[in-house]
Amino acid sequence: MSRSSGTSRSILMLAWLAAPDRGSEWAAAWGMARAAARLGRVLLLVRPDCAPSIRGWCERHPEVPIEPVPVAAPAGAHRRLAGLLPKGHFLDYLAWLAAAERVAHELAHGQRLDLAVHAALGCYWLPSPVTGLGVPSVWGPVGGATRTPPALLPVLGARGLAERALERLVLGLGARLPATRRTMRRADLVLVECRATLPVLPADVAARARIFNRAVLTEVPPVPPRERGRFVLFPSTLDARKGPVLALEALRRAPPGTELLFANEGPEEPRLRRRVVELGLEGRVRFLGRVPRARCFELVREAGCVLFAGTNEDGGCALVEAMLLGAPVVVLAHSGPAEIVERWGTDPSRALLVPPGAPAAVAAGMAEAIGRLLARPPRGHEAHLDQAGATLVFMGLLEAAMAATAACRSPAEPVAARPTEPALPTP
Repeated sequence: MSRSSGTSRSILMLAWLAAPDRGSEWAAAWGMARAAARLGRVLLLVRPDCAPSIRGWCERHPEVPIEPVPVAAPAGAHRRLAGLLPKGHFLDYLAWLAAAERVAHELAHGQRLDLAVHAALGCYWLPSPVTGLGVPSVWGPVGGATRTPPALLPVLGARGLAERALERLVLGLGARLPATRRTMRRADLVLVECRATLPVLPADVAARARIFNRAVLTEVPPVPPRERGRFVLFPSTLDARKGPVLALEALRRAPPGTELLFANEGPEEPRLRRRVVELGLEGRVRFLGRVPRARCFELVREAGCVLFAGTNEDGGCALVEAMLLGAPVVVLAHSGPAEIVERWGTDPSRALLVPPGAPAAVAAGMAEAIGRLLARPPRGHEAHLDQAGATLVFMGLLEAAMAATAACRSPAEPVAARPTEPALPTP
């Protein structure tokens, strides 16, 4: 798996959003490209606005064989609709995917490709063109199947519950599309972000799937250590499923003097501001709006702990960033984030998991964990996530796919048995 042995290989990767200097979604796909580049040349299909920063980075690092291939989605009515509908960005993505399919076929016919990887918005309910190029293919890591624990549904509020119901309907229909089913079965290697995805796949597909969360490949720039304060940082978007209401409830139970900083924005902000007043937390909560990426990393270094309360998470890019920056984290022990901590965490004293349950119990558990970290701040400032090990696992998976042996031999976590739940979700 050395770079010197793989330079003659060519790997096509569909990434849509990927860049070394953008947000978490960009950083995760960029991390996948960086890891794949250790095995050979990577032709990285991206949105046009991503290409300039990739080219600039590659000029400074000519030893890394990544070539951005900008793909522009055609203009159309979907762009107007995308700004009006919840999750409207998927309309932009689908238009881009159709354009990327045409470019991918041109590249596959014009040169030898050793592997095609679908790294863009991996959704178990959408098809991918990588399985129709006549080369070994990797579908994923895909996700989108994690559900909020029933006991925590009340924290979503009316808006969140309505979005959840609509989402389940759309995802269930998408998973039944013939093109999606063909992608599932034609892929030489199926990667899922977390265990929650397995039950919604057909049993034969789930039985050969491997679990790998692409979030663990997210990269962060060097940020000098800073003295930790007594505030809790909430870096996630203010969306119901990210659990900001749980963060407020935890603050109410946390030691006096503890502050909570919301370092993002989102549709839940008006509701959260009202709740701050109802709970009497004025003066202890700050809404910072969307914080620039560099400043957010500085806040991660300064925070007494960083809180991740997402009730419906497959990935966990922001969690990985915090762990790479050495920050103590408090994490709701559900689905993707919990699996990241359990599998790749290296310092249990800086990554405290709170089991899901009733909202009051979860808030109390988070408050207890916050109090513990603030009372006795961990001494370590170095990363406490085994990203080097994760990179080797991902490289091994790609090697196995290129050797057409991914279904029976890979270093990733095997699936011991077929899921007992229905093969596909009920809309």
